[in-house]
Amino acid sequence: MTRDAYNQLFEESYNSLCKYAYTIVKDYDDAEDIVQGVFISFWNNEKKEEIGDKVKNYLLRSVKFKCIDLHRKKLLHRNFEQEVLHTQEKIVQIDFNEEKDTNIKDVLMLAISELPEKTREVFMACKLDGLSYNEIASHYEISPKTVENQMGRAFRHLREKLQHYKELLIFILFFLGE
Repeated sequence: MTRDAYNQLFEESYNSLCKYAYTIVKDYDDAEDIVQGVFISFWNNEKKEEIGDKVKNYLLRSVKFKCIDLHRKKLLHRNFEQEVLHTQEKIVQIDFNEEKDTNIKDVLMLAISELPEKTREVFMACKLDGLSYNEIASHYEISPKTVENQMGRAFRHLREKLQHYKELLIFILFFLGE
């Protein structure tokens, strides 16, 4: 396909493909992004000559499937956000002053205290003092990669020790690290 033929195809098809995509995704910016992406992929496709005279059908199907992909991604993202909000609500409901919830705090503190000394120091400096990996590396005279490894070790340990406290574990891992 020559550049002129491609440009003509683009001129003839772009608006109708955008309208079609809009009927599926209900967002004109997303629709335009999808159509532009399809045209770029089509131009870069080395086998576009094999499509022959069914180019418009190919483009239409490609737009349809890209719209479906976007819909799936948004749905997954929305479900993840809802899970995070649900978890946040449960975490907010934890009152460490109540006797039953003190147990959770105790379990967390026990799990942290069981960390090897250097790992615990690095974890506390990062999560309680709010220091960056580079700041911790400088303070303890170790490499940032060592800090990263220590934090990974700490999170693996906490995952194991807190596996029965799902909401607390999700909060720690999502909002405090890894």
